[in-house]
Amino acid sequence: MKKQILIALSCFWAVTTSAQISMSDALKIMPTSQIPYLTENNILDCLDFKEAGMDAVVNNELNGKSELQALTQRYASFRLNDAAELEMLMLQQGQQQLICVVRTYGTDVRESTIEFYTNAWKSLPVSNYIALPQQMFTAKLDEADSSLTITSQETLNRPASEEQDENKVVQTKLNWNGEMFK
Repeated sequence: MKKQILIALSCFWAVTTSAQISMSDALKIMPTSQIPYLTENNILDCLDFKEAGMDAVVNNELNGKSELQALTQRYASFRLNDAAELEMLMLQQGQQQLICVVRTYGTDVRESTIEFYTNAWKSLPVSNYIALPQQMFTAKLDEADSSLTITSQETLNRPASEEQDENKVVQTKLNWNGEMFK
């Protein structure tokens, strides 16, 4: 009898730890610290509006408007305000799901940050999944091929007779290989 209970518990544990969830489900359990000026109700309203085929626009805590622009089984994109965007992509790593979060800030000069989480929103070390550039960059996720495009500018020093540095835009597309972006 004890052996049967242990087997049943082991099966239950295996199923629950490898449970696959949708992006909508991930957003429903997302800690409010991920987007501090959207309340839990704001997120739920956005999901309801999007699923009803309506514009998913809500009033945020900063007296502005935020919009859930795209939502699929694996991807979500928010325009948080005029200077902040948030993208999330569900990635498969063996039996577990990871969530890659790209935050982009700025209007004229834009900069992104990249974070990784389990599908239960436990933070993971970024360096395990991507080698980030040393300089400022912007990033864009692509759900279609699970890729991440990073755009940065390298400053090229001109000869001393010229007064300003020249900027070279470098764009790198990294593909998810099941373990990391390469």
